[in-house]
Amino acid sequence: MTSSVAVDDPAHPSLPSYDEPFRAERPPFLWLFEREVLRFLSIWRYSVFGPVLSTALFVIVFGTALGRHVDTVEGVSYGRFIVPGLFAQAILNVGFFNGTTSLFEARRDRYIHDVFASPLRWWEINVALVGGGIARGVVVGGGVLVVALPLTGGGSVARPLVLLLGTLGVLLVAAQVGVIAGSLAKSLDHVYSMESIVLLPLGFLGGVFYSVRQLPPVWDVLSRLDPVFWLVQVERIGFLGHGDVGAGWALLVVWALAAALSAWSAAMFATGRLKP
Repeated sequence: MTSSVAVDDPAHPSLPSYDEPFRAERPPFLWLFEREVLRFLSIWRYSVFGPVLSTALFVIVFGTALGRHVDTVEGVSYGRFIVPGLFAQAILNVGFFNGTTSLFEARRDRYIHDVFASPLRWWEINVALVGGGIARGVVVGGGVLVVALPLTGGGSVARPLVLLLGTLGVLLVAAQVGVIAGSLAKSLDHVYSMESIVLLPLGFLGGVFYSVRQLPPVWDVLSRLDPVFWLVQVERIGFLGHGDVGAGWALLVVWALAAALSAWSAAMFATGRLKP
């Protein structure tokens, strides 16, 4: 036989009324977004310091040591020329790995089912995961600039508005690429193969270390088919004021990529096609 305590029992004044609605301490969306941010901050030596260090080494080797033996490129030192491309590449890399590791592990451990069973709507889950990738890109990108700009003697921004709009687009593209890759990956080997077979070649062929105007016409055209080329160009135009394409075209393509990837990512979450 069980007994219950009346809610208005004066002997238990601290008991809440059963009629009082439940109120979460913070919205579920903020909880998931906070988890995504704390996930990479808790391993900052690998998730933040590692990418910043590797990019700094590229700047030191190519921009400082090798740059002394290279003529200026489009009127600027070689070190300053490669910084915008390395900045874009760093954001793309961390966005990819943030989304793949977070979402793949959630699918593998079936933790994602608990998230979908929560009061969170599908679009809130999608935005929280993408927001985590964007937050990591901001932290790593900021660290890259703090290290790279003093090394190359370049601290000025030629076109701040283009840089702001372009960087927002690059952050969104990178985060969505990571979420989509994490949704499709079937194993950790699959994750690393996507990085080595797809992402790495596109990065090296995207004009990070050179101007495509220096290439033969055929390679110039092929480079413009590389999505990373446009991410690099929009950052280079923002920092240096000019690139291999116009600012309007660069912004248009970057945000078109962001919109297409966001639609793809949203469709996967809306239709529940995330399988362990």
